[in-house]
Amino acid sequence: MTLADGRRRAVPCSDQVALGLVLATVAVIARDGLRGLTVRAVAAEAGITDAEVRQSFASTDALVDAALRYALDKSASVFADIADGSSLDHFVEHLTDLVARDPDLQVFQYELMLESRRTPRLDPHVKLLYATYIEATSQALTRLGITADEDLTLLVYSAIEGFIMHQLVAKDRPATERAIERLRRILSTAR
Repeated sequence: MTLADGRRRAVPCSDQVALGLVLATVAVIARDGLRGLTVRAVAAEAGITDAEVRQSFASTDALVDAALRYALDKSASVFADIADGSSLDHFVEHLTDLVARDPDLQVFQYELMLESRRTPRLDPHVKLLYATYIEATSQALTRLGITADEDLTLLVYSAIEGFIMHQLVAKDRPATERAIERLRRILSTAR
């Protein structure tokens, strides 16, 4: 099928196939970077043919868009889960799980952030990513009984980003947990 302007339009695919391709896209970008993303790489990762990928997604841009939506939904639900306990201890306990559960998802997002410096079309995606996380951080702090202005919210979000990056790169979960515990103690005074 084609659009009026001559671009190919993907045939709708099942949710299960789409999710498999999104997860394959996340894995490829986490492993090879955004510049390593090709239809062939996603197909190989998903264990299907190039043609089957093209039937579901018209371009690698469409794959990136779907993977970003998936990352936002998944990470926002993690933030909500963290805050649902309504205690700082619950918040601290689950932050390191964010990375342990799905490190590729975190690496995928960092790859997009870094690539957006060289690829302007990604800038709106990264701005949406940041805005979503800043808002989720603000909501989590509110649920934890902390009155957070923009500066405190950005400080906490930036600390969380640092913890995630440290755990991804240094692979030192105990050190990350100690740092998060220190943040918890600092935040407990902000109530």
